[in-house]
Amino acid sequence: MVFSGLGTAARMVGFLAALVGLNAVFVSGRVRVHPLLGWAFAFVLWSWASFFWSIKPEATLMRAFTYTQLLLATWLIYHFSVQEDRLKTLMWAYILGTWIAVLGTFWVYAQGAEVAYRRFAAEGFDPNDLSFYLNLAMVMAWYLGLHNKRFMKLITWGLIPFASAAVLLTASRAGALGMILALVFVLISLNSLSWKWRVLGLALLLGLGGYLLTAIVPEYSFARLLTIPEELASGTLNQRTVIWGAGLQVFSNHPLLGTGAGSFRFAVEPYLGVNTAPHNAFLAVAVEGGIIGLVLWLGMLAAAFAPMLFRKNSDRVVWTFLLGVLLLAFLSLNFEWRKASWLTIALAAVASAQQRLGEHVKRFKRVAA
Repeated sequence: MVFSGLGTAARMVGFLAALVGLNAVFVSGRVRVHPLLGWAFAFVLWSWASFFWSIKPEATLMRAFTYTQLLLATWLIYHFSVQEDRLKTLMWAYILGTWIAVLGTFWVYAQGAEVAYRRFAAEGFDPNDLSFYLNLAMVMAWYLGLHNKRFMKLITWGLIPFASAAVLLTASRAGALGMILALVFVLISLNSLSWKWRVLGLALLLGLGGYLLTAIVPEYSFARLLTIPEELASGTLNQRTVIWGAGLQVFSNHPLLGTGAGSFRFAVEPYLGVNTAPHNAFLAVAVEGGIIGLVLWLGMLAAAFAPMLFRKNSDRVVWTFLLGVLLLAFLSLNFEWRKASWLTIALAAVASAQQRLGEHVKRFKRVAA
């Protein structure tokens, strides 16, 4: 929903939430920090600094402002979630929102309102972006189902076949690969369930999923997805490799400072004849922020995910697959400035801080005993 002169309803709600959150932090007088926030702050600061050498200053201002909003949201999520164990609550909120996007995609398909040729997505969504929003939700949904009972399992696990069908309706080839990765997580996690829930979970996923795939997803969606091997072997990945080649040329000319945040599409225009999106977050960050910007971006990812990936606990698997889906999105889409990306990164930081806090509590109890 868009309000004239004010922007989208989501932006307005986010602005109000930020004001309330900042006021609460000010009243409490306590600020919680995480290494991720240091890297993110430096990355955003570098984006603002790139205005002074940007080839498209107005685009840089817009992107730097977007990054600032995402940084503020990331910090508030971390600040208010790490102590209160709200990690699963945030995942629930994401999953419930995903249900709306899934049903919206089905509605658009039922109306025959293509977003692109024979491709469907809920109103306001890009089909490629939507497919990865759904893939992230599938991993979270299965994880939450493992830790919830009966009716809650139906809501979380029930999302997976519906979201899979919606991913196929988007006909996103990269999204289909991300869906497979999410479903692999489901399969390897079955060992943690009792035999009863294994049978019920598989029956729900295979039975309902099979019905949705045969009754809803059209043949032409499958036909497009079946071109994945050909594109990977000898194609241009829908012209992505051409764009990436131009991006690498620009990077070689501006390796240290980059061309300015948000300027990729204008930087490659002299090489391609048109301005176009990067379709690769890593390349976009490298071209726009240079080596310095790329190092800061990679530092953000490492600070958020490394603590969870190198801990020997049951949650390591879910964060490995969330990172895997996110990396696949980064390799094929402009996901460096998407809310879902920064939310997932923030959730990883919250999870690592909660793990560390739990270890401190256990150590304190052992000493006290």
